[in-house]
Amino acid sequence: MKRTSRKIIGAMLVVILVLTSLSSAMGETTLYLMGTNEGNDEYQMFSQAHPEVTIETEPSFLQSSNEVVTAMLAGEFPYDVFVMTSNSFDIKQMFTKGYCADISGSSVLSAELEKMHKPIEQLLTHEEKIHGAPFYFHMDYYTYDPVAWAAAGFTEEDVPQSFEEYLDFLEAWVERIKEEPEDDICVSNLFDSELYGEGSYINYLTDSLLTNYIMQCNYADEPLRFNTPLFRNLLERCQKIGTDLYVNEPEQKTDLGLFYDLFGMRNLPHLVPLRMTTDQPILIKAMMYMAFINARIEHQDLATEYVEAYVASIKPEEEAYLYRDAEPVEQKGYDRTMDAVQEEIEALEKRLSDAKLEPLELNTLQDQLAEMKLKLEAMATSDERYLVSPADLELYRTYGDCLYFQPPSIFDPSTEEGYNVRLLRESFSTGSLTVDEFISRLDELAWMLEMEGNI
Repeated sequence: MKRTSRKIIGAMLVVILVLTSLSSAMGETTLYLMGTNEGNDEYQMFSQAHPEVTIETEPSFLQSSNEVVTAMLAGEFPYDVFVMTSNSFDIKQMFTKGYCADISGSSVLSAELEKMHKPIEQLLTHEEKIHGAPFYFHMDYYTYDPVAWAAAGFTEEDVPQSFEEYLDFLEAWVERIKEEPEDDICVSNLFDSELYGEGSYINYLTDSLLTNYIMQCNYADEPLRFNTPLFRNLLERCQKIGTDLYVNEPEQKTDLGLFYDLFGMRNLPHLVPLRMTTDQPILIKAMMYMAFINARIEHQDLATEYVEAYVASIKPEEEAYLYRDAEPVEQKGYDRTMDAVQEEIEALEKRLSDAKLEPLELNTLQDQLAEMKLKLEAMATSDERYLVSPADLELYRTYGDCLYFQPPSIFDPSTEEGYNVRLLRESFSTGSLTVDEFISRLDELAWMLEMEGNI
């Protein structure tokens, strides 16, 4: 029903856009778009409805809020509609400064955003006004590997529920492999074998600690401070555990690793929450691509229609992550594959109806028929049927309010600005910085960024 209604909305939108274009005044109008290209679905939908509009596209987009604002203030940002990502742009700053137009007047966008998970709606809303629309979603989180977990003799009851419990688990694991060395299972097998050394596990654990500590502080809207009893204790434990893992695990890592960073819904049953303590909320780090309208441009109505086309063109597999009432998504070609297997079954049944079959051939065909029926049954119920299964969706909905869109920060080691933080972390991991020195340097960065308003 959900998918059908989305198609109806899309079809209605095309009709509305066509009628609007027919009633528009004659004369050439140009719409400038950043972050899209002519092959995109929303472009095709809009251009078909507005053949009278000239559309200029720039497929790439700027890398930060500061770049966008600088270009706008310099009069070098002609784009009516532009794309930003939640992890690289300070979305709320763009709203509070008035750079993104209020699009709450669009009944289409208001209705669609209201159906989405609350953290998504909240990210795109400022002072009860909507300023953007999402069209692509990604999330990642820490998991345990069920195969390695079972091989090590663990159950679901052993899964850590916080960073503190995670370190408790690792300490117990170290004691276990000291007494009974484990050659087939390791904590992580993702290290570069040529770079693996004494500081590798310390770096691995410290990276995770920093990421999740900062995320919890930001979520709680607390000042970022590293010289706290909690952070210091966890950091010291990361240092000791990392050293012990290096000493007691084989240098050559095995195929079975206990933990992995993964993404998508399918692995949520194996989530390991890395909040600092169990009294903090579970947060799942998410990222979105979103479309916005330049508040300073002339063609607000046309730009709004283009953003509406973005939403109408969201693919089913993206809908599954964005909408609370999304439907399961089958693999492409699933129906054709099922039909082919059904045809094979019918052909076998027809051959078996021949009363003149020899006993050997009869037995062979009966075995083939039984095998094909089992295959059909398995295909109808297995995970291979779905990109997003009913079970995936059911569990994902329980985590919908846990989605967290981390704002950009110099502390994000994946960014260019995070290079210095990566160097600090590596210096600590190799012993070049003590715990006190590392914490002091982190607090200096946090203080400077706070003064600049960039956290």
